[in-house]
Amino acid sequence: MNKLAAQIVRLVAIGMASFHLYTAYFGTFYPYVQRSVPVMLSLVIAFLTVRASTRGRQDNGPPLYDWALALLSIPVIGYITVNNDYLANRWPMTPSFPMTEIEIIFAVLATVLILEATRRVLGWPLVVVAIIALIYTYLGEYIPIAALRHRPFTFPHMLDYLYLTDNGIWGVALGVTATYIVLFIIFGAFAERSGVSEFFIDLSNAIAGHTKGGPAKVAIFSSGLIGSITGSTVANVYTTGQFTIPMMKRVGYRPSVAGAVEALASNGGQIMPPILGATAFVLAAYSGVPYIKVAIASLIPALLYFGGLLWFIHLEAHKTGLEGIAKSEKPDLVTVLRKGGHLISPLLVLIGCLAYGFSPIRAAFFAIMFTIAISWVRKETRLGPKEILEALEAGARNSVLIVLTTAAVGFVIGGFLITGLGLNVSSAIITLSGDSLVLALILVGIACLVLGMGMNTVAAFILVSVVGVPALTAHGVDPFVANMFVFYFALLSHITPPVCLAIFAGAQIAGANIWETAYMGVKMAVVAYLLPFLIVAAPGLLLFGSPYTIVVSVLTAAIGAAFLIVGIQGWSLFRIGWPERLFAFLIGACFIWPDVRIQGAGIALAVAFGGMTMLQYRKRRGQQTA
Repeated sequence: MNKLAAQIVRLVAIGMASFHLYTAYFGTFYPYVQRSVPVMLSLVIAFLTVRASTRGRQDNGPPLYDWALALLSIPVIGYITVNNDYLANRWPMTPSFPMTEIEIIFAVLATVLILEATRRVLGWPLVVVAIIALIYTYLGEYIPIAALRHRPFTFPHMLDYLYLTDNGIWGVALGVTATYIVLFIIFGAFAERSGVSEFFIDLSNAIAGHTKGGPAKVAIFSSGLIGSITGSTVANVYTTGQFTIPMMKRVGYRPSVAGAVEALASNGGQIMPPILGATAFVLAAYSGVPYIKVAIASLIPALLYFGGLLWFIHLEAHKTGLEGIAKSEKPDLVTVLRKGGHLISPLLVLIGCLAYGFSPIRAAFFAIMFTIAISWVRKETRLGPKEILEALEAGARNSVLIVLTTAAVGFVIGGFLITGLGLNVSSAIITLSGDSLVLALILVGIACLVLGMGMNTVAAFILVSVVGVPALTAHGVDPFVANMFVFYFALLSHITPPVCLAIFAGAQIAGANIWETAYMGVKMAVVAYLLPFLIVAAPGLLLFGSPYTIVVSVLTAAIGAAFLIVGIQGWSLFRIGWPERLFAFLIGACFIWPDVRIQGAGIALAVAFGGMTMLQYRKRRGQQTA
């Protein structure tokens, strides 16, 4: 990028971040303004920073056509900003308010610009889905299958719905991004600039670095903590993986194991309170619940996710004889807290504001301001004018992906709404599953994995929730639980082959074979794959129900997951054979099965397994000492 382009991008990014900070404190604008301004600025940033093709040299700055696309984005999207009052009061798709020629031209150009920018920053998958949705919306009347056929729409009617109403590009998904998500990404940028990542890694090393398999546990702790701020799986892998993966390899972890551990830990950051990932804000809006409820409900599943990963790594370390880092290399906990302990306080302020009842945008604003103030406690973390501008720029640039994603998703959601396809697909899932809730869950889960390939979690969640949530609620699943089910399954697309972006990133850093790393990731993710089903079978995991119900749900899920991991790892105080492993699988299945009698049988089997294991362990120790 040449100097002129870099300066323009810097100014645009700082302006975009400032826009969101302004609306966080003084109040948001009308929806069309609040949503169109970030899209317009994101398009400018995308076209000036991401080339249309990776071929050739990329250091000579944007070519002329990229300058043209960036400049064209301003009037095409700015038209929505300037005419927000007219758009809010018009009656769409009627003879009283027909589209003008300039609106038709701008609608076509907006479609091309958004899809091209999305292709550059995210790749083809979402763009292909959006194009198919557009073709279906326009030509679906000719489909011979009655269940898929819809009433005819003219070209202007389709453009009207997608470009001039708040059901297409400017829909709820983009509204959540422009109102909430960008602010939290900016908060993450300020936290990053103040040294939070380094502090969390040092803190994790000080706590667990010297234990069995310590570096992997450090990766889990640090990636979970940092991921709760960044809210992006792949970005988190590249942030913490640069430190944790070499550390794991140094103490003897295979590259594939190191890469898989980092990928799964980073993915779990999106369900780790208090911030979770960007999808949590969309989920809250779609469920009609306060964001704080999503954060609180995610606590137990997050602990189960990371607890299962820690247990897997603990057994792996014992099985392979891996030790932690040398105590001489371990940071002193008191020193770490003295140097960077103040960096925890912005998270505490954020949690306190949300718990007190502040809106998420106001809570994020105060957390950002507090981060700046508290950073001045120590010279090493101080955010001066230069660092503040850098954080504003980084926050806006990190937001471009999610802004463009939710804008592009608007074409798909708009197509679903105008044609009624969402209802048809939901009906098809209900029909295929019959009276079987389990089959409905499996079908929706598969849809999440397929549609999530190569996409971020927000896109996967939005696309599937439109059809999946109604299908699950028709089987009696609570709407909030149904949305959480889709959310957790959408996360799995990052670690599920064949297109598992987090695994690819971890394998790249580790220098490991991609498919070997993916295999290890699937093995480690047993709890992650069970979680969506567990929260439906036992809503107590989301803190639904009485204290007794919640405690029982947590204990049975935790014990069941622990035994399943023992069976997968083939280790319980010592290496166990396949008969014992199958026994452990059976016990795990009994505990997680939502039936009190079967869980009671699991307790009896667990006692028997424990007794057998202790007898064999003592016998082996006796033979070793003889």
